This record gives sequence, C-alpha cells and structure tokens, in this order.
Amino acid sequence: MILVELNLMFADILGCKSLSLAVEGGLTLEELSARLGLAYDDMGIMLINRQWAPLTGSMIQDGDSVQLYPFMEGG
Repeated sequence: MILVELNLMFADILGCKSLSLAVEGGLTLEELSARLGLAYDDMGIMLINRQWAPLTGSMIQDGDSVQLYPFMEGG
C-alpha cells in the first residue's frame, strides 16, 4: 500500500487530498499518474518519503508515502 498526497490542482481534479493504493512491485511516476488519471506532463515535483525524487527513473515501492505537486503558473 502506498499513500499518495495530492496538492493544488491534483486535489481539485480527484476531489481528495490523499488516497491509498495497493501496489505489487514498484511503480514509476508515469505508471502512478496513469493509474490516478492525471497527466504525467503536469507533474512538477515529487517527494517520496518526504525526500525530493526525480520525475524520471524513481520507483515508488509498497510502504512509500508520495507527494505530488503540479507545475506552478504565474509571473
């Protein structure tokens, strides 16, 4: 089971700030975003167990806590 915490527009899109997902093996961020129905291209920052993790190449494992943040807009 992984805990996914969603921030800003991701929470608005899914209608919740966090959710738990059962996983077998590991997931990449692309696989996680597809499973959640979120666009991978909107991913700006990912934290795994409260540590910054690169968007490509990181594996999310059973027992991990994941925080997802979108790209910020503004000027």
